[in-house]
Amino acid sequence: MSDQNQASLRKDTKRRQIVLAAFKLFTENGFYATGVDLIMRQSQVSKRTMYIYFPTKNDLIVAVLEFYRAGYENKLNAVLTRQDLSSREKILVIFDDAKNGFANGHFHGCLAVNAMGEFAGKDPAIETACRVFKTWELSIFEELTKELPVRHPQDLAFKLLVLIEGLGAIAQVMKQPCPIDLDQMVNALIDEHY
Repeated sequence: MSDQNQASLRKDTKRRQIVLAAFKLFTENGFYATGVDLIMRQSQVSKRTMYIYFPTKNDLIVAVLEFYRAGYENKLNAVLTRQDLSSREKILVIFDDAKNGFANGHFHGCLAVNAMGEFAGKDPAIETACRVFKTWELSIFEELTKELPVRHPQDLAFKLLVLIEGLGAIAQVMKQPCPIDLDQMVNALIDEHY
């Protein structure tokens, strides 16, 4: 490996360390409540290194939101690329996975929604990262509903997004498992569009 490649790898490793530490801290504590000094300590980097990669805390927040989306996208791709599942079954798997995640005692809500709550009207780059995340999430449901023999697949996709977002918000506040049959609710919603 060349010296240039080794230097690039070290750079990527340091950047990733910072993003991973910030992701964990932002998820658990929120954005405003997490200071840069704590992120530096958790990621074991100096102030100089921190500011080389992220000149501002808000730059780091955007990177964390991009990391969050990439992780969710990788997780969903494992479902979306399965040939043995119909589009309806893929939607049900997405909701089942979400339900399991929401039931986790460490669930602190959608990071993009939390970021928008803290930064709406304050930082256009963070707002854009949040919109990109939610637009992408909606596009997943749009692709899946287009493959179903339903009327108004885009409307159905938006309803599915509203349902999953609502379930996440309720789980964040109530801190309890979903008490309803989610498969039944999703199937009924899809059936309404036939």
